[in-house]
Amino acid sequence: MKNRIKKIKEEYPHKKGWYWLLATLLLFPILPEYLSLIFALVTFVVFKIFWGKVYKKALLGDLGKVFFVYMCYMVVSAFWSKTHVLSALIGLMWMGCFLIYVYMANCINAKEKLKNAITIVNVSAGIIGLIAIVEIVMYNMCVHLGWIKYEHCLPNPLYYYINGFIFDAIPVEIINYKFSSRASATFDNPLILATYLVTVAPFCAFGSVYFKHSKNRKISRVCLLLVIGGIVCTSSRGAYIAVALSIIVMMLTSKRSIFKKIFPFIILFAVAVPVGLVLRYKNTPTGDFLASTSQRVNIWKHCFTMFKENFLLGLGAGCDNIHTILRDVHGINRTHAHNLFLEMITEGGIIGGAFVIAIVVIIILKLVKLTKAKEKIYHRYAALYISSLLGFFVMSVFEFTLQSPKELLTMFMLLGFIEATYRIATNTQQITTNEILSYTESEEIGSSQPELINK
Repeated sequence: MKNRIKKIKEEYPHKKGWYWLLATLLLFPILPEYLSLIFALVTFVVFKIFWGKVYKKALLGDLGKVFFVYMCYMVVSAFWSKTHVLSALIGLMWMGCFLIYVYMANCINAKEKLKNAITIVNVSAGIIGLIAIVEIVMYNMCVHLGWIKYEHCLPNPLYYYINGFIFDAIPVEIINYKFSSRASATFDNPLILATYLVTVAPFCAFGSVYFKHSKNRKISRVCLLLVIGGIVCTSSRGAYIAVALSIIVMMLTSKRSIFKKIFPFIILFAVAVPVGLVLRYKNTPTGDFLASTSQRVNIWKHCFTMFKENFLLGLGAGCDNIHTILRDVHGINRTHAHNLFLEMITEGGIIGGAFVIAIVVIIILKLVKLTKAKEKIYHRYAALYISSLLGFFVMSVFEFTLQSPKELLTMFMLLGFIEATYRIATNTQQITTNEILSYTESEEIGSSQPELINK
């Protein structure tokens, strides 16, 4: 028996890296921000160990190469930034989170792995949605019904007390707020949670429809229900718009049969959103609720002025430069531009903006090629990724959606899925004959002739 196990380990070292990848996809949204980044770094070490035994090198692809050069530019921006150390650390943090893209793009080299990875993402999202629902239900039972004492409610964010201890020990000022009336779950604030849930909701919907006759489909349906509840509990107006647009995209780019299968979830979402808005109005002073919108407009105006004044190179990586100017010059104590696109050009100038445009163009080209692939299954994956990206970008209009490690990991996770699917569809992935693969799901989601690709 021991010899058999040893033989399996020698012949299939890729299994270790694969299981570590699944563990990372499951745990990084659940763990605190600082532990998520550390876990991703450890996973990369494991990935490099097993990858060296199977292949010569990990492939970045054109998307990965452009992103890597952009991140190097961010690190270099520390020289002209007023916060040299923080700007360098922000660039390095991006590079650390970028690693999840590297091992996803290389490890997910078959359809069965793609299906299992999506299922794991759905499970993680469902757990977080459940935590968010419990937080808000307990809070409202306490405030409006008096059934629970406030001290017995689930902390919101979940790691609030642990974060307080950790942040006090770090020699950098990090805000640690409670958001009792709006769910944050395992994230640091409701908007970060909303960004994550909006990005992964299409994955749950995809699994609910296309993973037929399997436990993956049942799991995805339960998780979709929990994710919808979690989004409603964030009380984020931008998230509601993002989900609505994602649903429309999936409907337009998929067969009509998808409508019947997710129609109950659409009805549930349509009914729950007004409830979420009513609770937000009820739990938040009207003046504060309306002020958040007008203040965003002022922030955008001032950030655009900063961009014009630092047109070529920008202020440097990290939002601390923007925060300082907003606070000291304009009297607005906000930490960033509250808009991803404005944040990126304010930090990186027109050069950084050019990199961002190049990255977006490469992503669009890959998605277009997926929509033109011979196997229809990839058309559906393209619709999934377009819906997910659309939700992320809609949230990005109202929020700087790449400010924390878990948001960065979420974005690079999505890009990792896109790159991996593109390589599988174009037969450019690295895969060995020793990798035992199952393509049973190909019959479930539209591929008529599954085949094993060896390189």
